[in-house]
Amino acid sequence: MSGIVVCVHPRAAEEGAKILEAGGNAFDAAVATAFVQMIVTPFSCGIGGMVSAHVLSRAHDAHVIVDGCLRAGSRVTPDMWVADYRGEGEFNGESLFDDFRSTMGYTSICTPGAVAALGEVQRRFCTMPWDALLQPAIRIARQGFAVPPSVAPGGPEQPEPYKPSREARLGATPDCAALYLRPDDAPFTQEDIMQNPAYAATLEQLGERGPREFYDGELGDRIGADLEQNGAFVTREDLAAYHPVTYAPRAAAYRGYTVYSNGAPGGGPLLLQALNVLAGFDLTALGHGSPAYFAHVGSTLQLVNQDRRDYLGDPDFLSVSPESALLSPERTARLRAAVAAGTVGGFAPPQEHGDTTHLTVVDGDGNIACITHSNGNYSGVITPGTGFVYNNGMNRFDPRPGRASSFAPRKARLHLMMPAIATRDGRPAAAWGAPGGNAILSALVQAFTNVVDFGMTATEAVTAPRIHAEGAMLWSDARMRTDTCDALRARGFTVEQSPLSYPSRFALCQLVTIAPDGTLDGGSDPRGQGAAIVA
Repeated sequence: MSGIVVCVHPRAAEEGAKILEAGGNAFDAAVATAFVQMIVTPFSCGIGGMVSAHVLSRAHDAHVIVDGCLRAGSRVTPDMWVADYRGEGEFNGESLFDDFRSTMGYTSICTPGAVAALGEVQRRFCTMPWDALLQPAIRIARQGFAVPPSVAPGGPEQPEPYKPSREARLGATPDCAALYLRPDDAPFTQEDIMQNPAYAATLEQLGERGPREFYDGELGDRIGADLEQNGAFVTREDLAAYHPVTYAPRAAAYRGYTVYSNGAPGGGPLLLQALNVLAGFDLTALGHGSPAYFAHVGSTLQLVNQDRRDYLGDPDFLSVSPESALLSPERTARLRAAVAAGTVGGFAPPQEHGDTTHLTVVDGDGNIACITHSNGNYSGVITPGTGFVYNNGMNRFDPRPGRASSFAPRKARLHLMMPAIATRDGRPAAAWGAPGGNAILSALVQAFTNVVDFGMTATEAVTAPRIHAEGAMLWSDARMRTDTCDALRARGFTVEQSPLSYPSRFALCQLVTIAPDGTLDGGSDPRGQGAAIVA
């Protein structure tokens, strides 16, 4: 076995597996897979978005996070939007404005970090040239690919207050409208084939000139001029000043495992905090699926999500380190006592349903690449002739000054990506991550505890019935027993049960487990359309 690739799109997983079969390592396969995902799921991720890459390289004796966070442009000011702020949207967590300024169009764009982060991964850890790793994505963009569900939605759109329609967002710029909207208003279907030659040409330019071309080169000049001329807060100088951040992962212990993830402003501290709390309970004895089990997990998720709102943000702009606040023994003890006492959250904040994707790659030498990348949602902006859609990262800043995620020039945007790797006795044991906004935390906590506490395989762990919980709310899938729902309501939870057995809103976990003898087992969440492909 050369390795395994698990991700949310089968074609991307296939191309990554081909890289492994051609002799590439996990990082070669991951970079190639990531760029293919940018083509076949163009709203979920792209070169106009962000990356959080979790890398464990046996050959380099390195275990690092390479973060290409979105950063606010230098033109922002702390109070620039506070007078027009309408609050947070239901089920998406976006800041709300009458004119959609944080959600679509040029004013919604942050400085992208995806190319810088993937370029750093390639420079430090890959064995294949940068331009070779972009070739699968270039080929697919030119030859064509099946129209993704985000372009060919399966049903009528449900309007939400202060949220632009799909047509409005896709029509935000002429190039986006020309690519994703038909002149006759006829909808695309998933039987249609889509091509994106402009994106292919942009990737060819990046392949020939290197990743800094996006920031320092002729492409960066075109991007910067377009953003500046159309009212974005990002300037040409912001692009030139952008560099990814590389640092050691944060860690927590859980039942003999050491779990690692990214740091703030990413969501890793939330995952580690939740596992710290749950480590104090015997989940196995509670029984998977029992009311007591879901009550302990649900209360933990509610309390951790409250801490997210209070503490998580760019540590360079905060007086209190988010990680010191979230991961202190004192905080763990307080939350654990609250869970033991049956505490239920007191309010119901909205969920974020971001457009994000994830890939997990493990090769035969034990190298691991666990990468989550995202456009936030998507802005509907395409710089003429480039073919890619920018992020709308401004939607997750809090327009009110003095908060953990308030605006500041070049401040990193809070994000809930939390690619994770676990080791046991010093050997890699699992790697996992997911797209899914606020629900990423719920998916990653339950998938891992399913493996550790209940002995599930990778596929069983990502398939098992799952909950998501924030505030007083607890969301479940249709497979939860009705008497379990009633028992949770009796404990004070407000339970909302989906009519679907595998609702995609619960995040799409992509998990690989690694046995002590090196045997790999992959599971791609059935709530999506992904795949685990062995090379």
